[in-house]
Amino acid sequence: MKSGLLYIIACTALIYCSCSAGSQYGQVMLKTDVIAAEDNAVFVQVTSDGSWTLSLDFSGQEEWAQLSRTSGTGSSNSIVLACETNTSGNPRSVTVIADFRDNSSSTVLVQLGAEESLSPDPEFPGLESDPVRTWMELPEMHSEKGCAWVFHNMNIGGGRVVRNYSLFYDAENMLARWVAYPLNPGLNGSGSRNDQFEAKDPKIPVEYQPYTERGWGVSGYDRGHQIPAADRYHTYSQDRTLDSHRSTFYPTNMTVQNSRLNQSVWSDLEGKVRSWSSRSDTLYVVTGCVPSEADFITDRAGNRVNVPAGYYKALLRYSASSTVGEYLGIAFYFDNSAPSSNKVSSSMCMTIDALEEKLDMNFFPRLTSEQEAAAEAFVSSWWWN
Repeated sequence: MKSGLLYIIACTALIYCSCSAGSQYGQVMLKTDVIAAEDNAVFVQVTSDGSWTLSLDFSGQEEWAQLSRTSGTGSSNSIVLACETNTSGNPRSVTVIADFRDNSSSTVLVQLGAEESLSPDPEFPGLESDPVRTWMELPEMHSEKGCAWVFHNMNIGGGRVVRNYSLFYDAENMLARWVAYPLNPGLNGSGSRNDQFEAKDPKIPVEYQPYTERGWGVSGYDRGHQIPAADRYHTYSQDRTLDSHRSTFYPTNMTVQNSRLNQSVWSDLEGKVRSWSSRSDTLYVVTGCVPSEADFITDRAGNRVNVPAGYYKALLRYSASSTVGEYLGIAFYFDNSAPSSNKVSSSMCMTIDALEEKLDMNFFPRLTSEQEAAAEAFVSSWWWN
């Protein structure tokens, strides 16, 4: 499979060089020419001073992608090549062909095959991972005792089903080690909070979920969301599992969070994240907690639930037209205790590199080495302008 993939990529380079080198009439390019099995879109860029048409060549195979536009005049970088999820274990390719008045240009998109799941833990029957994806927001993952990775989809209108959020769930401690998701105004939606704490996560056995319907039953602790309810307001009544807002109230998204932390600086940071996402093409968010070694509460159903020692956020901003960098990163860490300030400030942030060292984790492993150096080693002033 790898040799076939290398051959496809090599062909991509040959086609690109032969068609675009010295071309004076028009050119077609892709934002990226290799995508993951679950990636559903890639931008197509046409450079031309005249009219053009686009078409797709699947080499006689079943069609699995379509273009948002197939003709136009002048240059454009807003054409979307929408792709179906590749559920097979093999890569596949499609050639994007642009015809201009005096020449043609083409480029090849490769979609990788589906990846394997994390290994299940026999000590926790029924706890199983979804097939691992390669979404930009996902940290590097490994099989760990009593842990599983799952994701939830959502309907954002017009029949469009996209990923909502994913979580790395620790059944022994009854919490998600981290929750990751993309965020922008279109994925956020609009609405108001409707505290549906009775919902259960359909992908995690109920016996591994804490009881959160009526609070923890312990003074001083909130049911702290990892993906905030205000980050998802899309609803879809025919299939409640696609209701993005309701799914943020799953017990698997809740942690035993210090009330004063949750209602002050942490809440302020969540608002900052939404503000930053409104000025980004996409903001990739990882929110997580660090399980404590020996601090637990007993919830109203008698479950032993870990009280985290601390909380963190790792953020990666993507903006194709940014003048300060295509990718920018920033990170935060707070102890799970009453904070000294109610508002988040630049003095509280850290680099992603520093958070990785603190937690022994690898965030955003799908960045290239150049992108990683630019996004993870320093914090741009953009975040606080």
